[in-house]
Amino acid sequence: MRDCAQEHLVDGNEIGAANDLHLIGCAYREVKNFEEALISFREARALFKKNHEVIHVGRCDQKIAACLNEIGDGELALATAQKALDVFETAHDNVRETFALMEYGKAQILLGKFEEGLTTLDQVLQSATEEDPRDFEFIVDIETRMAKAMRTLGKVAEADEIERRLASVTEVLNEDPEK
Repeated sequence: MRDCAQEHLVDGNEIGAANDLHLIGCAYREVKNFEEALISFREARALFKKNHEVIHVGRCDQKIAACLNEIGDGELALATAQKALDVFETAHDNVRETFALMEYGKAQILLGKFEEGLTTLDQVLQSATEEDPRDFEFIVDIETRMAKAMRTLGKVAEADEIERRLASVTEVLNEDPEK
């Protein structure tokens, strides 16, 4: 897959190569091959950085943080998500900031910082529910993570209530439109 990126480099098109590497990383992440995804995202990031493509560097950092969360490297995920947050906050890119903040919260929880992680995920939830149309799959993901952290903190009744609500939403999301 990386051959297409190499062709761009031969032609002197570093941005084209970086875009291809980013897409390759997304494909690897989709099939849960996080190690290969990390390699691609890091290569893309280096090329974007070399060309001063600040937003694209932030996009790579957010996806790198997501992969690091998946493989259990909370410390590096937290630091990398913070870099992405810095870019998106500076750019006032609220949508991307929300996704970077999600990775930051996931890293906090991975590191056992459950209260901080809950606070962060609540910020993500507030942003996600202000969007129109609402991304209910994303909202369910956020609240599922929040409920799990609440259980860890002994907030069982609150977690139960969240899971009860989410069951209704999930039922609608999983409905087969062909029936």
